[in-house]
Amino acid sequence: MTIKLALKWSITGVKSHNRSKIPGGNSMKRHRLAWLLAAGVASLMAVACGGSDPDYVGDEPTPGFVPGEGIAPPRFAYAVHSNGDSVSGYTVDPTTGKLATMGSGTPWTTGSTPVCIAVDPLVRYAYVANSGSDNLSIFSIGDPSGVLTSAALPVATGDQPMSVAVDPQGRYVYVANLGDDTISAYSRSTVTGLLTPIAGSPFSLPSSADIAPRSIAIDPTGKFVYVANYGATASPSTISMFSIDTSSTGSLTPGALTGVGSIAAGARPNLITVSPSGRQVYVSNETGDSVMVYSIANTLTGGLAYIGFVSTPGSTPTGVAIEPNNKFAYISNRSTGVIGAYSIGQGGSTIGQLSAITGGSATITTPASPGPTAVAADPSGKFVYASLLNGGGIAAYEINATTGALTMVEDSPFDDSGATQSDFILITK
Repeated sequence: MTIKLALKWSITGVKSHNRSKIPGGNSMKRHRLAWLLAAGVASLMAVACGGSDPDYVGDEPTPGFVPGEGIAPPRFAYAVHSNGDSVSGYTVDPTTGKLATMGSGTPWTTGSTPVCIAVDPLVRYAYVANSGSDNLSIFSIGDPSGVLTSAALPVATGDQPMSVAVDPQGRYVYVANLGDDTISAYSRSTVTGLLTPIAGSPFSLPSSADIAPRSIAIDPTGKFVYVANYGATASPSTISMFSIDTSSTGSLTPGALTGVGSIAAGARPNLITVSPSGRQVYVSNETGDSVMVYSIANTLTGGLAYIGFVSTPGSTPTGVAIEPNNKFAYISNRSTGVIGAYSIGQGGSTIGQLSAITGGSATITTPASPGPTAVAADPSGKFVYASLLNGGGIAAYEINATTGALTMVEDSPFDDSGATQSDFILITK
C-alpha cells in the first residue's frame, strides 16, 4: 500500500485528506496526525482510548453503580499533547470537579506525536501511543501523587499507532496501527508493567483494503476487541470484531458474525467505545455528524447488530463518553465546540439508543474555537471533561444526576500553562 490516510487536524476542524506516504521522518508524521480518537474513550474507568472498564465479577459487569460512592480519591486526569510530544497531569477534586496541575515536571516527555493514553486497572502504569515514532511510552504512576515516571524503554508498535487499550484484568495491551492496518498485541506484567509481544502479533485486520484503524476498545468482560476503521478513498468505513483468547495467550481471532469479522459503520468513524453495561457499542462518525449504536448481539463471538443512530447537535463528533450508571452519554463536537448531552434508553425497543436532552448540551466559548476532541466521564458519575484542541486546556462540566444536563465547573477550562493543544483526556478511577 503506497497511499495512506492523512489525519491532519486544525483548530477549525478541517476534515482528513489522503496523502502519499513518505518513508521515515517524524516531521511528516506530525503533520498528518494532530487528531483525537478515541475515546471518548476514557469513559467510566478510563482504561482504554475508546473503551470502558467497570468492575466486574466473572463474565458480567457489576450493576447498580451509585454516583459518588465507592470511588476514593486520589483521582487523576491526563491530557495528551501531540504538538508538544508530552502528557500533562492533574489531580481531580472529587467534590467540585476542579483540576489542579501536578508538580514534579509535568508535562512529561513522550515519543513523537502522542495521540492517546491508557492506564492499567490498578492505576499503576500508563501507556502512551506515539503515532510519529511508532511506539508506546511506558510510565509508572506515583502513589498517591499521580506523577508519571518513565518505567522502560519505548516498545515498538506497527505503523502510526492511533489507539491503545488495556484489558479489564490488566493482562493484555492492544494497539490499533493506522498506517499498516494491524493490531499489535502484548502480554503485560501486572508487577512491572512491561510488555511482551504476543505470538502472531501484529494481527492483520480482516480486509485487503486500506481501512485505516483509528480507535480500539475492549468490552467489560475482556472477551472482545472492537476497532473503528476510518476507511480510505477506495475502502468503506467498518468496525472490526475480534475475540480474545482469554485462557492464556491473549491472541485475537476475527469475529464470526459476518464471516469476515467486520460490520458496516457510518461516515468516517473515529471513536469507538463500549457501554458500562457491556451490551452496546457506540461509534462517532466524523464526517457523518452522527453516532451509531450497536448491540453486542452474539455474546459468544462478540458479533454486533446495528440498532440505530442519532445526529449530533454540532459538527465533527470526535469523542463519546458514557457515565457509569449507563443513563447518559456525552459527545464532543470538534468543529462547533458543543458537548452534546443524551439520555440512554433503558428498556424495550429503546434500550441503548440515544435521545437528546433538551437544554442539556453545553457550548464551550472560551477559548475561541476551542475544538473539543476527546470527552471523558468521571468515574464518580458527577462530571464530564473535554480536551481542547485550541488552547490546550480541559473543559469541565457537572452532570445533573436527574436530567443529565451539563453545568460548567467553576474556573473551567483548566490549563497547565504550557500546552497549546490537547488531543485526548483520560480520567482514572
